[in-house]
Amino acid sequence: MQKNVAVIFGGRSCENEVSIITGTMSANLLRGQKYAVYPVYIAQGGEMYTGEQLFDIAAFRAESPEKKWSRAAFIDGFLCEVKGRRIRQICKVDCALNCCHGMGGEDGTVAGVLRLNGIPDASPDMAASAVFMDKAMTKLIAKALGVKAAPFFRIAEGDFRKRGAMALRAIEERLGYPVIVKPARQGSSIGVTVAEDRARLSAAIEAGFCYDSVLIAEKYLAGSREINCAAYRSGDEIVVSECEEPKTEHKILTFADKYLEGGKERSGDFPAKISKASADLIKAYTKLLYRRMNVRGVVRADYLLCDGEVYFNEMNTVPGSLAWYLFCDKLADFSQVLSALIEEGICEYREAAGKTLLKNSGVLGGFSGGGKRRGS
Repeated sequence: MQKNVAVIFGGRSCENEVSIITGTMSANLLRGQKYAVYPVYIAQGGEMYTGEQLFDIAAFRAESPEKKWSRAAFIDGFLCEVKGRRIRQICKVDCALNCCHGMGGEDGTVAGVLRLNGIPDASPDMAASAVFMDKAMTKLIAKALGVKAAPFFRIAEGDFRKRGAMALRAIEERLGYPVIVKPARQGSSIGVTVAEDRARLSAAIEAGFCYDSVLIAEKYLAGSREINCAAYRSGDEIVVSECEEPKTEHKILTFADKYLEGGKERSGDFPAKISKASADLIKAYTKLLYRRMNVRGVVRADYLLCDGEVYFNEMNTVPGSLAWYLFCDKLADFSQVLSALIEEGICEYREAAGKTLLKNSGVLGGFSGGGKRRGS
């Protein structure tokens, strides 16, 4: 009997279009005799849609295509079609795969919706997703685990409006110039700027606040090379990929490098042309972060290699196209990895469902209808 798998993509994110690529790819790879696949698209406005048309990426290029699609919702573990006040159950979802990049999806939002609906999840859970979406929090976790990261300074918009001059001085004293400014909870290099002086730093911060209310300023490591390494769990084993070095002509890897200017999977060196010691350390760091944060699904860890030192940069809990190119020579072969993740997610859910849930402990019996304790 086929298992029903919901592949969720899109989201309230600047990376909505990139997520469409990952989602439609994954939905088509999983489709077959083993799984009945249901694509679920989340528009940038938050509306959810489903339907056969969503398997085809061409469907998203039309003007206002959602007018022809069916509105959808998850209710009590079912994927449902919503028409006005009428709700029709489409299927009981056996497992879901989260392909949403960025805020409103990769940050734990989708994981939370699935958890509340009792739907097994083949992707990272709420805790890992939320922590790794926040670059400042990520660096604190890395430090606690002994994983080296570049020095940084957290900038909250509310504090900056009150004490901006103080923040600028602190950044200059701690990090110096040049300095990288980036939104703390965005991905794909969105809103990232390199500032060489105070005027550019102030402008970069103001621009960054257009994307997020929390930023980080990070020491710019001149001459650094970006190195990526992906991982997923297979049974008791954490499988790590070989390292990859994407290429750029800019000071940092940009959104255009990745998606607009011919940036494709394996557009750099794979395996990366780095020393065995550096590659082994990157793989060890990736496996450590994956294991200690109890991650599930495919992730990609990004590092900076500078003067022989390895610095952890960030963790992508929903990497672009789920980083298939770091594990397989052919895209078709990645269907086996996705299938393994689905089965793993179902097994983990069943184990967690067996835990005791305390019900009706009698606490409410000590309160009156007005919310006050008896006798108070």
